[in-house]
Amino acid sequence: MIFLDLLFPPKTNCILCGKMIREGKICDDCESKLPFISGNTCIVCGKPIDTGEKCPDCMEYEHIFSRSISAFEYDETMKSLIARFKYYKERNLSEFFAEYMYKYIKDADIKFDVIVPVPLHRTKLDERGYNQAELLARELSYRFDIMMSKPLRRIRNTKSQTEFSREERMKNLKGAFKVVYEDMVKNKIILLVDDVLTTGSTLDECAKVLKEGGAKDVFATTIATGRNV
Repeated sequence: MIFLDLLFPPKTNCILCGKMIREGKICDDCESKLPFISGNTCIVCGKPIDTGEKCPDCMEYEHIFSRSISAFEYDETMKSLIARFKYYKERNLSEFFAEYMYKYIKDADIKFDVIVPVPLHRTKLDERGYNQAELLARELSYRFDIMMSKPLRRIRNTKSQTEFSREERMKNLKGAFKVVYEDMVKNKIILLVDDVLTTGSTLDECAKVLKEGGAKDVFATTIATGRNV
């Protein structure tokens, strides 16, 4: 091993355990423990379910987006990684997340014309310095060789959705988004990108505005979702 390390020195550290690795962002042991979504999932929102075609939420509420695809369940590991990505300026995690999102979207075999990130309000963008959804969208654009565009603008700086019920989330988001470049969405099938799907309210509000702007259809993708988020 020492001889091999001299010939091929480790290049980086695993993003979870910190062990030195020669390539990629995560060691094999940690990757094997990631909460990949597998098995039966809701045909609309992509959340893991035990039986049937739809989760309880999607049986009760009709989404405006046609389908959402996520790569991971939102457990404590993913919660921590996504927080590092969003709030602690670990922008390079976009490559890590997007690679798995890309594989799940490809497996779902959906077709789309343009990739659109969920926008941040200017105030929040100035505070954070970047839009995590845009970083993901750019990475997906490279992998699919499909254009990313930013036809949506967040025109109202909404409160955090974290502690809100579904109804409160929908009320909080009403009128928050606007299509500013209709030529980018008219008659297009759109892949909408965000970090986490909880109730789907943000994706629904964006999908609603995009469809009002002339979009033919809207699919969505996020890093993670889960049974109880």
